[in-house]
Amino acid sequence: MQPSSTRDSLSPERLQFFVAELSGLAPEEVRKAKSLYVLNAISEYRAMNASFEAFGCLQMVFAIIPIFWPILYVQRRMMRAQKTLFQERIRHAIAVWKDDLQGEAFDFDLKEMR
Repeated sequence: MQPSSTRDSLSPERLQFFVAELSGLAPEEVRKAKSLYVLNAISEYRAMNASFEAFGCLQMVFAIIPIFWPILYVQRRMMRAQKTLFQERIRHAIAVWKDDLQGEAFDFDLKEMR
């Protein structure tokens, strides 16, 4: 449903690799890079959410036929799990980098992203 690069952008391994690439940069450059990384992750989340909504419209066509209900149920649960995982990873990155981000606020309202 989504490319693995989007799905894994906030994995612990990718974050460690990203932080390793920042070694030797000035603190202000590190802050900007981490801020951009979080902003990009939020953008990826919103794009994933939009594609899930579009896929949900397609699922409605199959919902007419009861034999597809178990498949649709599993798909919906998988999509919800991916959303939750992405939300938690964004929150974790912000929490871990809070000192580096110096209190920067991100437009990441979980209510709009459910």
